[in-house]
Amino acid sequence: HTLKTGRKVTYWYGGRSKRELFYLDHFKKIEAEFPNFRFFVVLSEPLPEDNWKEKKDVDDREGDGFTGFVHQAVIDQYLSKHEAPEDIEVYFCGPPLMNAAVLKMCDDWGIPDENVSFDDFGG
Repeated sequence: HTLKTGRKVTYWYGGRSKRELFYLDHFKKIEAEFPNFRFFVVLSEPLPEDNWKEKKDVDDREGDGFTGFVHQAVIDQYLSKHEAPEDIEVYFCGPPLMNAAVLKMCDDWGIPDENVSFDDFGG
């Protein structure tokens, strides 16, 4: 796990609604157990039964997560506040359109290609 390295890990998990998300309790448990691990959920189309309460920012412990596309939440809530985004390592996976948006985000924020790895679902 990341505890021994001290390396900060932030996991952004996106889906249309909570119906599409898996292992939420597992990731919340890891976040509670490891102080260098942060976990954020982003829903693009929350359903009424999700009872989704939007976070104000990454320090908001009351909200459930963010609303919108996951790459935009990363820009708004993380990259725009990071002192050196070019030093970030990015690992992501998803459908081709999301991957294209994340690759553009990485390029726009100066994250070098060697710091970007991904898996394409169905591409």
